[in-house]
Amino acid sequence: MDNNLRFNIADRRLSYNGQQDEQVFSPDQIIEFNHRHKSALHNYDIALDSCTLITLSDKVNFKSNLGTLRNRQVRQSAVLSAALSAIAVGVHGRGSINNYPKDKVDKDLTNFLKRANDRTSAQIMAEVLQNTTETLPIGEEVLIESAITEGVRVKPGKEAGGNPTIAVGAVFGKEQHRSQYGLAMPRDVALLSMGSDVVEGTTKSVKGLHSSMTALFISEANVKRHLPDIYVQRWMSGAYFKEFNPRELKLLDAAEIIANSYNMSQVDQLSSFFLDRPRHYPAMDILNEAGIATPFDKDGDLMPGLILGLDGVQFPDQRGLYSMIGEIGGSAEWVIGVLPLVWRGGQALGMLTSQSSLTRKNLSPEEKWRERFHFTEEEFMLIQDARFERKPYFTISDIIDDPFAGGISAFAAITDNYFIPFMKGVEVEPDSNRVSLSVLVVNSLGVIQCWQMVFKANNGLKQTIELLRSPKEELDDLRGKELENAIGRMLDDPHLRERYRIFFNNEYYPALIPVRDKMVLLHKAVDGLIERKALRPHNREIIEITERLAREWFINSD
Repeated sequence: MDNNLRFNIADRRLSYNGQQDEQVFSPDQIIEFNHRHKSALHNYDIALDSCTLITLSDKVNFKSNLGTLRNRQVRQSAVLSAALSAIAVGVHGRGSINNYPKDKVDKDLTNFLKRANDRTSAQIMAEVLQNTTETLPIGEEVLIESAITEGVRVKPGKEAGGNPTIAVGAVFGKEQHRSQYGLAMPRDVALLSMGSDVVEGTTKSVKGLHSSMTALFISEANVKRHLPDIYVQRWMSGAYFKEFNPRELKLLDAAEIIANSYNMSQVDQLSSFFLDRPRHYPAMDILNEAGIATPFDKDGDLMPGLILGLDGVQFPDQRGLYSMIGEIGGSAEWVIGVLPLVWRGGQALGMLTSQSSLTRKNLSPEEKWRERFHFTEEEFMLIQDARFERKPYFTISDIIDDPFAGGISAFAAITDNYFIPFMKGVEVEPDSNRVSLSVLVVNSLGVIQCWQMVFKANNGLKQTIELLRSPKEELDDLRGKELENAIGRMLDDPHLRERYRIFFNNEYYPALIPVRDKMVLLHKAVDGLIERKALRPHNREIIEITERLAREWFINSD
């Protein structure tokens, strides 16, 4: 086996020499953008200062139109939501672990800081979407339901699960529409679905490493079923291939199918991306023996899936980034990455795997690979609940009823990106009160653009940075009467009250059941979250005070 076939993408950097058609926003376009999003931008005292759109591919799939997403304000709100949430993480939590002495850094601290970045991103991402939807004029209104999310699952020995996120079931829109969600809606209110990974590569974000980002899509399609938030094995290509049952084929048979999708003469022309995990070593060994390169990364498997087969993306040996073959990662990332991949003309299969087996420390990599489908009773219940028990694999059409309905996806760089090298992460310029970043945007037509955006803080970066904080940060060091007074002040101010409710939903969703415009609070679930260290005990006091001061939010608090 050639050891050169297995390498860290940080050591052999990708380059890009493909299409780069630039369009610079004119002064009038800047004014229009700021006016169109004035309400959302006002919340953070910030404005777009300049923007350059770089088109990486203008190949249209002819299977879609933008549908409701023809509305430029709704369409651009996805870009703005991804961008401002990335900026918030960039100025508050990027590289946060580097502020601690090395002897103080452990798993608990790392997870605490990762939760903080998830919380910050989820707060701003949700606020921008809510602010946009509640200010749309009559006749152009939408209601967005969060249907796919990441961060829920427990990772035994690694994470307690239940990380702050925009939970499944959260809805964004005008109050009268949110309260009637699930009932008959006015005809001129479009129902949209959303998927998000509020921080992809969360470990990278707290360490300040490459290719961490915020990610979301908004689609006019209906999400038919929710993937259980467990691990998924994946077969993905930037070129279309016919469906096959991975259970019936060997890994190299699947590789041959994917090589044929690119019209390659030999399978050894392929590359297949993996996360650097022991569970992947057996699959990587098999592929390497056949001459297939297996570039890997330490964290984050969403971005590589987005750009598989993109013209101009090359490793130093001129080989492109073509596929994932047997790679295993999170289910939410699968959907969020596959939808734009399919818009581009690609294809992907997924298969649910046993997270309990894959995270066992007493198994060798070979044993983990062999037992990746040995499900526990709890996992079988999740699979049955999602109605996947009768089908061994799935495609995006099994999750979303019309993948080519109008839609848009946006991926904003928190740190510099190694997959699209000119995508720069959040850069702060204190002297000019500006902050910049890149956002990769793929729409349902298949068009790929990189938005290079520069924002200016109207009254200084210090104020804007303060406005980009989560409400939780003000509460962390308070107890007793001081904590109650702080929560009370937020609830008494209409704007802060809305921010606080978004925080509360994003933070405590594992213990909340939404019912119309109210919630059922599961007190035993709160105890369980604290017991398994998903929440710190301090949160019980926050929840109790909120339940007492905002009784109208809860069904079981009257």
